[in-house]
Amino acid sequence: MCKASTVATAKAERLLNLVIALVNSPRFRSAAWIREKVAGYLDAPTEEAFFRTFERDKTELRDLGIPLQTAPDGADGYRIPPGEFALPELTFTPAETAALGLAARLWETTALAGAGATALRKIRDAGGVAGSTDEDLSQAVAAANLLQPRVRTGDPAFAPLFAAVRSGRAVAFDYRKRAGEAAEPRSVQPYGLVSFKGRWYLVGFDADRSARRTFRLSRIGGDVKATGRAGAVRTPDGLDLLAEVADSVEPSALATADLLVRPGRGAGLRRSATVAGTSTAGPRAGWDQLHLPYAHLWDVARTIAGLGSDVVVLGPADLRNAVIRLLTGAQSEPTDHLPERLPEDALPALIEGGYRR
Repeated sequence: MCKASTVATAKAERLLNLVIALVNSPRFRSAAWIREKVAGYLDAPTEEAFFRTFERDKTELRDLGIPLQTAPDGADGYRIPPGEFALPELTFTPAETAALGLAARLWETTALAGAGATALRKIRDAGGVAGSTDEDLSQAVAAANLLQPRVRTGDPAFAPLFAAVRSGRAVAFDYRKRAGEAAEPRSVQPYGLVSFKGRWYLVGFDADRSARRTFRLSRIGGDVKATGRAGAVRTPDGLDLLAEVADSVEPSALATADLLVRPGRGAGLRRSATVAGTSTAGPRAGWDQLHLPYAHLWDVARTIAGLGSDVVVLGPADLRNAVIRLLTGAQSEPTDHLPERLPEDALPALIEGGYRR
């Protein structure tokens, strides 16, 4: 992720945190309370920097139409009245409810199955259908069941797999694990289809390998053939399809960074780290020792390097060397295959425990 994108994401998170804190507050909150309690403000290095950021955020919230109030008589305090920041009551016509019911049928085959069913039930229980009775709502949902949901996708395997998931039938197809490799035949009991980061995936039980597997639809070649009788395949109870895809597509943590972090700094790192203790010796006595799992070496190295002297990398060696390389302005392109240690004469004082601006 580029630096501009990272900054924009951090700003959006900070504004959202501020809105949540102030709209749920029964009283006006002071600027000091906001800096201490609202995630995103504690990273400000000085009071002046905090107030500059806070003033910009207040202006942006008001420009967005959020009713940010200040305490009367010039007192230091802020809040967002819940009554002025609530959406109007939502209502749906019978036709709109039928469309929701149709969407819910599609969700049944995805990771949104539980959320879709819950949402539709809440709409029904809240009486959110304009000018209709419970009977009207039931008829609208029943009408949706007469329709067939359609999803636009360029993967030719989607339609037969969707049909197989709905009917509970096993499928057979040719699949290549990586681009350029020869396709291999697979026999799969399909559990569901998931859209993840712009791609469609099938989660199912691979009969040939006797294990649950995830298949990217774009790597399925040839025709998908339904096999066996309808209703033979049942999705295991409690299976989280989205988590299954995410675990198989995104790499798990490769290593754990051992860091010393200055108290009150590195809030972004702390969200994903665990505190292992406090340093008791040396010039960094009192600093927090954190264990940070990470999957991508250079991503976490850039994050750490951006914190400068507030973070010291104790290990592993490849991460420490990557941070040093970034801080010393190495000209060559980074790779994931650095030597375990760089030459001593190429390293600044960070070798002994910390980069100094």
